[in-house]
Amino acid sequence: MRLISKQTMKKVFAAILTAGFSLSIAAQTPTPVLNDFGATLHEEGINKVFTAIGDIKGANDYEVMLIKGKYYWTIKNPRINLKPDSSDFTCDAIVDVGPFNYKTQVVGNVKINYDNAKNQISLQISRAIFELYTMIFGKKVHIKDIHLEEYFKDPFVFEGPKTLATDMEFTMPDSTKKKIYIQPTDCAMRVKFREICTTCEILASDKPFKPVIKVVPPIQAPRPADTKTTQPQKK
Repeated sequence: MRLISKQTMKKVFAAILTAGFSLSIAAQTPTPVLNDFGATLHEEGINKVFTAIGDIKGANDYEVMLIKGKYYWTIKNPRINLKPDSSDFTCDAIVDVGPFNYKTQVVGNVKINYDNAKNQISLQISRAIFELYTMIFGKKVHIKDIHLEEYFKDPFVFEGPKTLATDMEFTMPDSTKKKIYIQPTDCAMRVKFREICTTCEILASDKPFKPVIKVVPPIQAPRPADTKTTQPQKK
């Protein structure tokens, strides 16, 4: 059996102490918390967008088992439900397929993101499917699946709290007025039950902050070949 010298043992012991000290410092280093200022977006405010959009409908012809017809569907009661683990989209699909009609509940997925650079909260319906079917001779016959996310390609976008800058005046001992400017900086988003909370750090200064310049790309006129567009077929 090979013996370890005292000098080697000292080096090993010193290395262990150094590693333990480094881990202790890392564990004690506090994680920055953005809690100077907060703003809340409630799901009731989000769902008012659906009210403004109105009914979402679709219609098309179908043919199954040599039987031709036309189907109609309408979306009622669409909602985005905010949850800490996974938010979802729900609605009722009212379907009319010739002499047969039914109602089914749709449950879909929602992706929520906050872009710190653009100061935008976005909610995107990423998946929401319901089955379109009919009954022939007492049997259920599948026609197709309707993907509602195709009808919500544009996300719901809300402006974040960075624009909520303010200023205030203080009367100094010599009766002069001093203006203080306050502006949110870095922000972080957290989804809670029925609400989205965005918390920010703020900066205070006695000098105005430099304005953020939003660059808008130039709008180019379409080329002659691009002026012809094909209207999408209704589903």
